Amino acid sequence: MNRRFIAQPPEAVKRPSVVEHFKQMFHRTGYIVWQIVTPFKSRPKEIDPLPDPDPIHEVTESHVKQCQWIFDQAEERRVHLEQKAQSTFGLMIFLVPLLASLFVFIISKAGSSSTLIFTLAFVCLAAVFLLLGFISAVRAVAVKESETLFLDSVLSEDGQFLKYSEAFHARGLLYCASMNTATNDHTAQFVKGAHILTSAAVLVLLIASVPTSMVFLRFPSSPTEMKIVGPVDFSSPELSRLRDDVTNLRSDNQKLSDTKASADGLKQLIEKVAQLNAKLTELQKTKQDRPNKAANPPQVQLPPNP
Repeated sequence: MNRRFIAQPPEAVKRPSVVEHFKQMFHRTGYIVWQIVTPFKSRPKEIDPLPDPDPIHEVTESHVKQCQWIFDQAEERRVHLEQKAQSTFGLMIFLVPLLASLFVFIISKAGSSSTLIFTLAFVCLAAVFLLLGFISAVRAVAVKESETLFLDSVLSEDGQFLKYSEAFHARGLLYCASMNTATNDHTAQFVKGAHILTSAAVLVLLIASVPTSMVFLRFPSSPTEMKIVGPVDFSSPELSRLRDDVTNLRSDNQKLSDTKASADGLKQLIEKVAQLNAKLTELQKTKQDRPNKAANPPQVQLPPNP
């Protein structure tokens, strides 16, 4: 087959006209933003009456089928546009919590850092884009008037059935298809605006994430704070020997209370108490010098001096 009758993909924009192409793109973006905040009438502008069919060319059933296909194509396009607008809501449901959490995090860490303040401004800009995209998607899925054949196509003003005419049926389908196509073109602008503004919000967040990540990488890591809740059981050789000394001291104290205390026994008991106090003081200092230990050293109750 001759390749002249086979469509080719769109060609790239030539280099001399790249600047003009971007100017047109920004102009269209401005028109989309303007359309989002502008109120419009509920239905398109009325078209001119369709011309009466030529009696020489008879309208057949094939013409009616073709007009019905045109009408169905307009309806399918409307459904497709509404589905695309609804799919944009799914992306926004993911972006809104992410944007809100990022905003709160930057507010808590901003301080006097100029980079984080710059990032905060970009996050606010992304929120504005996302809000406009949400409004555009809402207006795209809003209920709009749709033209279709109804009672007037088969009943007269006095309620009587009209004589069927292929020309009358075909003209009605073409009128509805023309009006619905204008409504679909209007809806497509809102869907396009929702996609462009949502993409702009994601792009702004990506630009803001680069300097922010570099700033947070230079932040020193915060020290880990450990808190021990509840009783702590220490098991070490020093504590074992200290328990043995306390047990022996209690035994000696019990012996002195049961029998008649002598001067030598009392002197030995005082020396043991002094040694026990020295060990306890040394153990307390050792425990306090160890880093990252939040537990208090065990308290040993000494017997009173006799």
